[in-house]
Amino acid sequence: MRACVVGAGPGGIVTAKVLLENGFDVTVFDKYRQVGGIWSSEGCYDGLANQSALRLFEFADLPNRLHFAGAVDTQRYLEDYARTFGVLDCVRPGTEVVSIRPAEGPGRVGASGWSVDSRPAGDEAANRRRETFDYVVVASGAHHHAQLPKLPGRELFRGTVLHSNEVRAGTFTGRRVVVVGGGKSALDLVTRAAPEAAAATIVQRKVNWMIPERLLLGLVGYKWILFTRLGEALLPRYHDPACVSPIDRIDNRVKRALWWLITRDMLFSTGLYRLPRHLRPTHALPFHLAHAGVMPRGYTQAVRRGLIATKVSAVEAYTDEGLRLATGEEVAADVIVFATGHRKVFPFLDPSVRVHDADGRLRLYRGIVPPGTDRLGFVGFRQVFNNMMGVELTAHWLTGHFRATLRTVPDEQEMREDTDARLAWQEQVLPGSGGYDFGPYDIHCADELLHDMGLPSRRAGNLLAEYLLPGGVAHRYAGLSRSSSAT
Repeated sequence: MRACVVGAGPGGIVTAKVLLENGFDVTVFDKYRQVGGIWSSEGCYDGLANQSALRLFEFADLPNRLHFAGAVDTQRYLEDYARTFGVLDCVRPGTEVVSIRPAEGPGRVGASGWSVDSRPAGDEAANRRRETFDYVVVASGAHHHAQLPKLPGRELFRGTVLHSNEVRAGTFTGRRVVVVGGGKSALDLVTRAAPEAAAATIVQRKVNWMIPERLLLGLVGYKWILFTRLGEALLPRYHDPACVSPIDRIDNRVKRALWWLITRDMLFSTGLYRLPRHLRPTHALPFHLAHAGVMPRGYTQAVRRGLIATKVSAVEAYTDEGLRLATGEEVAADVIVFATGHRKVFPFLDPSVRVHDADGRLRLYRGIVPPGTDRLGFVGFRQVFNNMMGVELTAHWLTGHFRATLRTVPDEQEMREDTDARLAWQEQVLPGSGGYDFGPYDIHCADELLHDMGLPSRRAGNLLAEYLLPGGVAHRYAGLSRSSSAT
């Protein structure tokens, strides 16, 4: 069984590892020269760190001690993982996939396998190499295709315009920097720019919630609250009834009271309570919690000290000196960085493979496979807070799907109906999720995939530990390949 994996980031290497353990002949294509995706790109901006606390940025079968790790340590861990489980031998570095289309044959799309064209990355004149694979996994990442707003007047501005992906060491030094966006990346970049730029400004349409590294007045790490079954029970009820337990049926009045307390704690623990009221979120938790990242260290202090100027407004147009805001105010800049997200697109996929709906949302069953298409799956597009755990469980589920060993195998129509219902739920509970972001529902998402695989969802030794200890962590799911083989 020949399997092609597109991408050697975290999702790609863990998928390759699981496929290898299940007897697949695996080839991993990656346009970078090392495993690890964006972490291995040249000149990755220094000083930034991932937002994972201790024991979160790890796979189940290789623990580490990383804590809000920087790019170098993150890259080293991913390489160690790939080396330990034989994935490095399967990787073709510096190779770009340019076309994936169904192999000729009878039956549904993909029933006869897939034809994959590749070439050396960045060399459009190079000859393509064509190969046929029985299975294809797209793990190309959700953060590669930059989304830039189309604003009038670009020809007027004489400075530099970048997407957050393009920022490198030295970009900000001695220059007037404007970062557009209100998410984790925007706050990270403007905080990093503050000490070295001539001026640092953030422009955001609205102020989003950010999660502090430690909750309960700064005493308890966030994973002990947000990554537990008890913590998830306070969220709106999950869409899959099979994953709803008695604790999830807590009275809504109790939930509202507890979220009122959590909201006050978040304001205090992030330092947002010390900022002017217009620089605090206006919507109550848990609404939009899915869009929250971990608050960068030093952001609120830099705002209070005047090192970061803050503007809450939409951007209207470029000017010759910078940007004009919807308020009519103009902001001067030498460098404008748009931290405005990414498009979840797959330009190498044949048009016969439909993965988006009319609204541009990803339309994948379980966030993994497109209904009506065989032998094709996506890893990394069923996103949860702890996406390392999310992609690893997705890899196990998808391998079971390929091997036809899942306990539940709905037909195409059932897949479509289930996907429609889930997308409707996401629009209500996780607005703006794009059909791929499951936000804080780490444990519920895990339960759903484990049920499909016929594996127990309870991962702790006793009931107290099951509900109060962090369950949205990868090491709870060690040995799933052995468990799957035994079922």
